[in-house]
Amino acid sequence: MPGNRAHWESRYAEADRKPGTASPFVTSLLPLLPVGRALDLACGTGRHALALARGGHWVVAIDQAFNGLTRLQRAAAAERLEVHPIQADLRQLPLPGDYFDVVLMTFYLERELFDAVKHTLRPGGVAVLETFTIDQREIGHPRNPKFLLDRGELAAAFSDFEVLRNEEGLFDLGGEKAYVARLAARKPAADRGTRH
Repeated sequence: MPGNRAHWESRYAEADRKPGTASPFVTSLLPLLPVGRALDLACGTGRHALALARGGHWVVAIDQAFNGLTRLQRAAAAERLEVHPIQADLRQLPLPGDYFDVVLMTFYLERELFDAVKHTLRPGGVAVLETFTIDQREIGHPRNPKFLLDRGELAAAFSDFEVLRNEEGLFDLGGEKAYVARLAARKPAADRGTRH
């Protein structure tokens, strides 16, 4: 999972590179997500941003690679979907507090962003995360521990949220098997004070 921008710009510049279909995990969650403002972090060519927008969400999609965002913008315009691409380095982009109803981060691991995801979600909003676990290095790419979750790490990182779905293991990702952790978790409602 190379992290440099040049790699992704080159990959997304390929002539046949189009937004793919949303992951089965994300697709299964779409009916359960609160409709409103959604954020897709490290969106690539925007397969999840498009799925959210088709479901009625107003979507902000962020990625560092301009070529991926260009493909997303074309696909969204063709379907007249409400998707707003932003080119930025996620590690340097401050996110607004209590703003989004849904935040997605799939197959991108930047542990420092977990707190930013929590911060930018509104109370009652849902975080959806899916990425590779440490067991993946036994069967394929990636192998660098920096890009692999430890067993139980994702659930532990969001232990202060209400867990809606938590899955970890070997899954079929559309013809290819991989070890992943998947989590959907709801931000607790704001404290409304002590009841008398």
